[in-house]
Amino acid sequence: MKKFVYSTLATSIFASASFAGVATSANSDGYYEISDPISSDTVLESSKQYLLTEIVYVSDAKITIPAGTVIRGVQGNNSDANNLIEPGTLVITRSGQIEAIGTPAQPIVFTYENDAADPIANPSAPVVADTLITGLWGGIIILGNAPTNNDQSAANSLLLAGTDAIEGIVEPNPQDASPDLRGIYGGDDPHDNSGVLRYVSIRHGGFELGAANEINGLTMGGVGAGTVLEYIEVIAGDDDGFEWFGGTVNSKYLLSAYNNDDAFDYDQGFSGLGQFWTVVQADNSNDGDKGGEFDGDDQAGAKPFAAPVIYNMTVIGTGPEYKKNADGSAKNGGGQIDYDANAGGSLFNSIIVESGIASLDINGTCADQLTNGILNIRNNIWFRNVETAYNPTGTNDDAVSDHDAGAAEQALTPAGNNNILRNPILGGANFAVMGGATKRYAVGGVYLKPSSTPEVTSGLEPYIGTFFDEVTYKGAFDPSATPWTAGWTVGAKLGYFAD
Repeated sequence: MKKFVYSTLATSIFASASFAGVATSANSDGYYEISDPISSDTVLESSKQYLLTEIVYVSDAKITIPAGTVIRGVQGNNSDANNLIEPGTLVITRSGQIEAIGTPAQPIVFTYENDAADPIANPSAPVVADTLITGLWGGIIILGNAPTNNDQSAANSLLLAGTDAIEGIVEPNPQDASPDLRGIYGGDDPHDNSGVLRYVSIRHGGFELGAANEINGLTMGGVGAGTVLEYIEVIAGDDDGFEWFGGTVNSKYLLSAYNNDDAFDYDQGFSGLGQFWTVVQADNSNDGDKGGEFDGDDQAGAKPFAAPVIYNMTVIGTGPEYKKNADGSAKNGGGQIDYDANAGGSLFNSIIVESGIASLDINGTCADQLTNGILNIRNNIWFRNVETAYNPTGTNDDAVSDHDAGAAEQALTPAGNNNILRNPILGGANFAVMGGATKRYAVGGVYLKPSSTPEVTSGLEPYIGTFFDEVTYKGAFDPSATPWTAGWTVGAKLGYFAD
């Protein structure tokens, strides 16, 4: 977790921003400006385009965003002390809610101020000349009252145990006469409801607030299980696609594509459920880190450790020619699933390919969780190079390695937990294009669906509870159906997703 606190000068200037809510008339560019705060129920209109002019907080109110609405954000500036501009960012506070329900034909789009005139019909490319188009506005931050294992009360008297100030927002100062508490998250309500996001596309965000500190595409702090998150893509972000700081929220159909850092990142005791999560990394040898950075805690030993349950994840990493260190060794990441800092949880019925390095890394503290049955990794397919022909008796033996403890490596052999080292043949007969001459950000560059091989359709981990859909395949996509990304995601619109 990265913390950022503005200087006194920056704080005072940012605090002087106007308080206008939603403008009633358009600006010179035709956008209806949204300024901080939104403190009464507000309904936007799909016939209008909106512009977040600063960090906008929704408190004691609900913002309703209909299908087909486009919301843009200003880029921001923090390099000139005399001209500080907050990046356009939407923050749903602990007392606020969002209802953003799009459709496959009319998704809700969040993007930067100068994006295409109609980003729904004609989205901009996420990568141009091998360079990600990122950091052009902030992102979406949702803060809830669900538990975390974080305790910052000793460092800041305004913070109770289990709460914190979300990264990228000024931390409240106990010395201020009226400290701003809107950026605090966490509490004791696991069923807390922050609203609904469905068919929402978040593009080109991640403004760099400070050194090594950017806003994620969708940041969730202490978000509760009453919240609905379905069919959401984060594309071309400068930091992580999705990041959870504790909380209990469940989610389905999440796409993290062409982001600069990790695709999915959780810590601080996150314990939600997830299904049909998808990662597509840019194979430009420069961007994209882990497919999953899964941590148990920020503060060493803080309990309860993160223990989410994830079924049917698909990870398409950065490719076999992943970026190297100066000595020629592979850097960490590339689409790898990484468990660290006492992380527990479960990963079942998933497909992880093209990491370029070892597909799975288990830190020593997590090896103990594995031994104790708190971490479970079963019935998954791992394969480093999908250009390798399918062989029903062959394996890719180095696909699951790089553990910090020998016991963990032994526990993850296919015989022990049915983790199969085999090519799932994404795209059927056309699978060789993956990692080949065609880039992932070119027409026909990505194949999402596996083939109906026995490894894909058998040996499934049984589904538990009522949240998960009981499907008959591994990975996030049905081998015999149209991908759920079709028609509304940027990759599908641009023809990158070939299925």
